[in-house]
Amino acid sequence: MSNSPAPELIERIHPRIRGRFPTVDRDAQGRRRIYLNSGAGSLMVDTAVEAAAAANRSLNPMPGSICPGEIETASFHEGVRALIADFLNARGGQEISFHVSTTAALFNLAFAYRDQARPEDNLVVTDLDHMANISAWETVLGEGRGVEARRARVSAEGSLDIEHLISLVDGRTKLVSVTMASNGFGTVPPLPGIIAEVRKKAPHCLVVVDAVHHALHGPIDVRDIGCDALAFSGYKVFGPMLGVLWVREPVASKLRPYRVETNKDAPPWKFEQGMLNNASLASLRAALEYLLWVAEEAGGPGHGFANRREQFVFAMNAVAAYERRLTRRVLEGFRRLLPECFTAFGLTDPNRSGERDPTFAFEIPGRTATETKTRLWEEFGIQIADGNHYSAAVTRHLGKPALCRASFAHYDTPATADLFLNGLAGLTGSGK
Repeated sequence: MSNSPAPELIERIHPRIRGRFPTVDRDAQGRRRIYLNSGAGSLMVDTAVEAAAAANRSLNPMPGSICPGEIETASFHEGVRALIADFLNARGGQEISFHVSTTAALFNLAFAYRDQARPEDNLVVTDLDHMANISAWETVLGEGRGVEARRARVSAEGSLDIEHLISLVDGRTKLVSVTMASNGFGTVPPLPGIIAEVRKKAPHCLVVVDAVHHALHGPIDVRDIGCDALAFSGYKVFGPMLGVLWVREPVASKLRPYRVETNKDAPPWKFEQGMLNNASLASLRAALEYLLWVAEEAGGPGHGFANRREQFVFAMNAVAAYERRLTRRVLEGFRRLLPECFTAFGLTDPNRSGERDPTFAFEIPGRTATETKTRLWEEFGIQIADGNHYSAAVTRHLGKPALCRASFAHYDTPATADLFLNGLAGLTGSGK
């Protein structure tokens, strides 16, 4: 079976996909809108909404091994972990833990790793990352343990300066944290190659990947990436507010996280503080099962899958192929705008659409990001984001206090992209 499905697979079922998202073109109050802020939070799929309510009605709060209700809850937890393991190509559910957010997960992980680092050591973070994968390490290991914090640069084109990153790694490097996709630019670094080079210079360092911004755009394979830990958020993959942390064995067994004495001192439980939120877990399970549905629908009758992992890979490769075409359409549209009235940041060459996710940072010179956002909403009903998007290093790199950001997902259409481009043309006085 091909690992590179054509974009037509998603196009063919697109009306059914959009039908699964109740707020895809109207908000909860029924107001029409064009939602281009999936980078801040994707829309929630219908079954994820329903699953949370069903779990609150039916699931026993505590897992256990005696009473039917607690056995059901224990089995439910085990099943959700196993599903996520298949999504990430992890070795099993025992490597998956749940947190209130990815930021909390990364701070928990940083604290759990504190005993592994000494003041003579160093850590490497990147300016391309969301601050959750920077501040956690600089605060807990840098400020808290006296470890030297080194920052890898962003290149002029908005990519990770890989050569600079590798130059910062040495035999005393205890941690390297990298992003799977830039929260600000949408750039996707070639992680397997980068991490292989890191391992040559620091074979025993902890390598942590923030996959939040990429998880809805393409497949994730923790074994292929070669990292030790990876985190993503449920609300970025069509589900609930929830952080998911994968930590490779035997790395997880050596870590010492925050833990109540009576909690199990073994992964994954030792990474989890307090009771799990069953409603959120049920919602996340439904969101990931939606992706399995996409695989079945896109594959069509007679397209057999050997297992769930194969389904996830097929679905997310189909999504990635569809979004590359969408990305190209937007980047080509940017070129029709007057350059003195519009600036796009990051990789803007349509021929390099495969090196980025459909997240577009831009500005209209002479207007603040908030002013541009306001006009797009009031005049065209287009909802984008303004601010630093928790990528403060990116905005500092550009010397900008804030940026506009439009971010797409696979439920968006070419017509959506055209409406966005027409809105920009209207604001800038450019030809459509």
